[in-house]
Amino acid sequence: LTMMKMQGSLLFLLPIVAFCFSQPKVFGTRPHISQRGNGLPHLSDDATTVWNRMRQERSQASSSCTLQSSPIDISANGVVGSSSSSEGKKGSIFYDYDKPILLVGSSSSPDNGELMRLASYLQNNKDVFRTQNPRIIVPASVGVSTNDDNVLVVENEKLLEELRNDDAMKTYQWPDIVVVDLNGVDGSESSDLVRSLYQDAGLLSIYVNVEPTDDAARDDSEQKVKEEQEKNFFLPFSDYELCIRNEGIPNGGSPSKTDFDWEHVEWELTRLLARARLIPALPGDKTRSTNSAHLTMGDHTFFLSLSFPDIREVKQYAAQMCADVDAMEYRTDLLDCRDSRFDILYGMQLLRSYCRPNAVRVPGVPLAGSVIEDVMPIVYTVRTQNQAGTYPDDEEGIEKMFQMLEWGLRGGVEVLDAESAWDFVLTNNLLKLAESRYSSQILGSHHVVNEQVTTEDAVMLFEQCALNGRAHGAKVVLSIESEEKDRMAYEAALIAAELAREEGSPVIPHISLILGDVGQFSRIINLPFTPVTHESLPNKAAPGQLTAMEIMTTRLLTKIFESKKYAILGHNIAYSVSPQMQGSAFRATKLPHEYLRADVPTVEEFVESDFFKSGDFGGCSVTIPHKQAIMPYMNKLSDAAERIGSVNTVVAADEFEEEGFQRVLYGDNTDWKGIFNPLERLLGGTVDTDNDVALILGAGGTARAAAYVADKLGLQKVYFNRTPSKAADLVESFGGTLLDTLDESATEGHSLGDLLKDGETTKRLRVVISTLPAAANFELPSWVLEDKSQLPIVFDVNYKPYRTALLDQAEEAGCAVVRGSEMLWEQGVGQFELWTGRTAPYAVMKQVVLENCLEKPVLE
Repeated sequence: LTMMKMQGSLLFLLPIVAFCFSQPKVFGTRPHISQRGNGLPHLSDDATTVWNRMRQERSQASSSCTLQSSPIDISANGVVGSSSSSEGKKGSIFYDYDKPILLVGSSSSPDNGELMRLASYLQNNKDVFRTQNPRIIVPASVGVSTNDDNVLVVENEKLLEELRNDDAMKTYQWPDIVVVDLNGVDGSESSDLVRSLYQDAGLLSIYVNVEPTDDAARDDSEQKVKEEQEKNFFLPFSDYELCIRNEGIPNGGSPSKTDFDWEHVEWELTRLLARARLIPALPGDKTRSTNSAHLTMGDHTFFLSLSFPDIREVKQYAAQMCADVDAMEYRTDLLDCRDSRFDILYGMQLLRSYCRPNAVRVPGVPLAGSVIEDVMPIVYTVRTQNQAGTYPDDEEGIEKMFQMLEWGLRGGVEVLDAESAWDFVLTNNLLKLAESRYSSQILGSHHVVNEQVTTEDAVMLFEQCALNGRAHGAKVVLSIESEEKDRMAYEAALIAAELAREEGSPVIPHISLILGDVGQFSRIINLPFTPVTHESLPNKAAPGQLTAMEIMTTRLLTKIFESKKYAILGHNIAYSVSPQMQGSAFRATKLPHEYLRADVPTVEEFVESDFFKSGDFGGCSVTIPHKQAIMPYMNKLSDAAERIGSVNTVVAADEFEEEGFQRVLYGDNTDWKGIFNPLERLLGGTVDTDNDVALILGAGGTARAAAYVADKLGLQKVYFNRTPSKAADLVESFGGTLLDTLDESATEGHSLGDLLKDGETTKRLRVVISTLPAAANFELPSWVLEDKSQLPIVFDVNYKPYRTALLDQAEEAGCAVVRGSEMLWEQGVGQFELWTGRTAPYAVMKQVVLENCLEKPVLE
């Protein structure tokens, strides 16, 4: 309140706060409606009547097989038909991609060689490709003079033959880089080459679009050649586009002509690769991944609507804005450069460069063995005149709008706003492109301007925005004449979500708003992904917009949202870093929760405490010795918790039943994610399920999580424990082989060496996961690390001490290693997302763990 008084916004909020207090205190978390419930909570009498009528009509229509379709009914196969579920969709072809990267374009000059510089950056970046050694491949027709042994010049036909042949894919594979720089190269043969690499070999193609300015620009003839190349094959035969002006020219060509430095160009390239290989977003998917709309568009998330005609104007406000929001809306229809593809994409790169140093609330984006931690998500929007925007909505304008949306996909946007009211064929083509080659989340949207609709119409608009099960989120913005109807959008969203659930359609985040000052209350009660302005900005993007701080303050004052208390449950846990890690995450995301220590000798003492019984209890982390003892007190258990046989995360949630909201305790286990996530990145989807082996050391609860992970990764499991009988349960629960010794061979019993050389097939030890205590000072037998071409990834779950004997041995041998500190923040990210239903601030949590785990220098 003091902050608000200083900013002069308290008086502005008083009417909203007063109005909220006059409403029933039934907003809170968006409900999961019980299957046995007699109606929806949170609905007015009029909305309840609409809900009952629509439900009855749908039931009758379903029984007679005449269920009415949404206004736009687009199935995944491109024909008008019934609703299509997201289950079973293939998703982006580049997920688990194992072929080389194709960089294609024309450098500003042979001396500057922007494409080869980018390829060299990838080749030498051991922070990204920790277990791989990329090679640069140049087709002979392009021509290159080099003495670098890591640059291979290959005849065109030989290269294409080997890339087309699946049996020969190991010759050139991810993350090798094929460079086709056509500066000064004849276009006829090159056109066929680029087409073949893209269409026949199926390479992930990034167009490096170099467009120098002024004194560094190409001459007229060179520019004409480049434009022809772009038209004929750069654009048709590429998926992503990286735009460069003078950044690759020594001294930037002219000091005033460089908007960001070369490092940001390299960063953009890695980001595009990360987006390309990201797990596909699936409508309605609630698995806790980096690319889940239920986290990106989760509760108490905000995106900031930018309304500047020149994106460079954002720079002075970036630090303040990034602290309060989770994404930036890039309103291309408001930009002066909106008809230039290069300038639109270059402007997005500029926006990202402004946000990078200030991005604190953002998730991590995995790539190979690393995580990009400073990517501010972008909502890419082309808002038309009919939809409260400025872009022309005549036939020509709509066709151009869809072209601009494709530009957004080429720029690797996180969220693509697709207006749902336009041409069926154009909409379907856009969705097919997005589903097959990109990982962007689709936000179907519709604005009703200057007219009122009924609640039933609003429900159908939400269904229209779901794009027949192909959108990941739906946004409906209504117009009303009086405040009496300022809950209409919210109630329509609730009804639409429950209808989708009952009909078996994907249930996606619904963003429900009302235009203008009269609709400000709608922004308070809309919990997912609310568009906001910022107090530092000179103008709002739309009338009635509030700041994130104003919205969160009002939600707290009116009990729409209440602070919760969390804790780590264990005994003798003064060492735990979790309070610092989770507390920092709550502060970074401006959530008013507390995280404490619950140090008790027994679980019974905890569950009898006022803390546990309080309505403020939101959940807890669970550590030794209580991970098994807490399980009987859970109402529901996740698959991971049941199979691993322990709970490390408790979530207290309110579910709506006939008699009202009831507290339900969910038991989950995120320990496995702490092991799985780093290993999945390092393995890069290259597991041979028949021959790749995971060696699991130890036999306790963490070893069970490791076995669960090995199953998920497709690795064969072998176990070793100095007391073999204790590891027998692992074999019984997860399958695999129990070793008697880690020796290279043995006359009796099972040895690791004999298992790896079993029969005619030689198996490969890909991963070693040690769950042994650091005090054991365990080391692998030297023979395991002799073959430097097939070194395993070594994972030690201990986070204190930071260094162990096993990790020191593995690092000295050249192995990629994963420390227990990484497991700690990865499982903590999973816990945060389970508790809050939104993305976790990855870099913040990682930094806190490292600050508490890294060895402090000894002062003499």
